[in-house]
Amino acid sequence: MNDTAAPPGKHLEVRRGGRVLAQAALERPIDGVGLIRSVTVAPYARGQGQGLGLGLVGNALDVLTGLGAREAIVYLDELPADPERDPVAALRTYAASDFTEVDRLLTFTRTLAPR
Repeated sequence: MNDTAAPPGKHLEVRRGGRVLAQAALERPIDGVGLIRSVTVAPYARGQGQGLGLGLVGNALDVLTGLGAREAIVYLDELPADPERDPVAALRTYAASDFTEVDRLLTFTRTLAPR
């Protein structure tokens, strides 16, 4: 676990044999609310029945509790076209960790032409 400066928080990693299997980025709690910014499991470590994502979320919640959080939120960016992200697995992991979905956020992008 390492401290991060911007935003202030923690970075957690699960390593085996020098390889990063999973990682999470957390932001320090504000008014008792902590943020799990991201949880990722490396593609080569997925689907092996290890429960890396679920275990990492549990560790993230423990860290946030230790930092004074009474509540935790997580944002899930659903990008099914991105092979590095699996929103279906993430939804299962957060549901298994007793998170409740409260809303869906729509994200819009626009490429701007140079002037």
